[in-house]
Amino acid sequence: MGVIRATLFIVGTCIGAGFVSGAELVRFFGAEGFLTPVLLSSFAFYFLLVLALLLGKRYGGYQGATDALFKRFAPAVRIAVVLFSFIPCAGFIAGFDALLPDLKPLLSIAGLLCVSLFVGKGMKGVGILNAVLVPALIVFLFVFGDCITAFRAWKPVSASGYWGGAVYAGMNAFLALPVLMDAGKDMKRPRLSAALAAVFIGACALFVLGAVAREGQSAIGSEMPFLFVMRGNVLFYVAAALAIATSLCSSLYPLFALCEAVGKKKKAVKYAARALVLLAAFAFSRLGLAGIVAYCYPILGIVGLFFSVFCVFHEYLFEQHDEEVHSRRQKAKQKRRTHHKVELEHLPAVDDEIAKPRL
Repeated sequence: MGVIRATLFIVGTCIGAGFVSGAELVRFFGAEGFLTPVLLSSFAFYFLLVLALLLGKRYGGYQGATDALFKRFAPAVRIAVVLFSFIPCAGFIAGFDALLPDLKPLLSIAGLLCVSLFVGKGMKGVGILNAVLVPALIVFLFVFGDCITAFRAWKPVSASGYWGGAVYAGMNAFLALPVLMDAGKDMKRPRLSAALAAVFIGACALFVLGAVAREGQSAIGSEMPFLFVMRGNVLFYVAAALAIATSLCSSLYPLFALCEAVGKKKKAVKYAARALVLLAAFAFSRLGLAGIVAYCYPILGIVGLFFSVFCVFHEYLFEQHDEEVHSRRQKAKQKRRTHHKVELEHLPAVDDEIAKPRL
């Protein structure tokens, strides 16, 4: 996966309904003095992205990384991640309903079914959807956002503001963990892609929050602050639908991967499991976008931070010396090893006569 495609892939997994609507940004960063927390959150997000991508590259994807990190507890960890994936799934589906309440629940059902077709094709389908939709989404946020207000509104921030930024970075990294690790195994320059993605996501957050802050308390107190700012603009609904679709892809990915494992031998079982997953996510989404963002997303953020800290301690502190020994052993084993070109004349027929000893 090239740098540009990988960057779009990462951005698409992290910018969802709560982001474009402004609901989760106001919830985590506030509507005043958010400049510094957003910048620090972008730095934290970069390191968490690099961690997930490099672990996937080293261990051959999500399953290999969890097996290496958690040993015999790996299956339980994967089950927990799958269960947590229902939360963002429900949030993105509820985002469809919040966009156009008059079409509730027809829009959410149509969006869920459409996205499931891409997710059913695995990483290839998720990558195609992000590569097509994310550029249009970034252009929209840059055009209709307001970064100038964001920089003018700088002021000292309390510790809770920085904590909110850290939790937000942990939440996004944790939600995208399975798809990031699987993408990391084939990514050519993960650090550069992660840096570009963190820059784009941080800039988009500042543009959205700047527009909301400019509008005042009426926008800040609404369920979807950026929708209040963009009221009457049809392009907002298109952009929000694109954001929901790309993020819903990444949250459905681990759920569909589990269905694939369950129905490995029988396709009927696989499709039945997928249908059950979609029904469960849709039922959970009836809680509404505001309730899910306010009560469930902070829990995901805290879990994501603890998960990332564990990965750092295990991989780069406890395992550091062993890795050095293994890498030197591998270099010693490969030293002076060459491949010789084999021609047909090097393969003569075997003579089955008994050899006679020389004097």
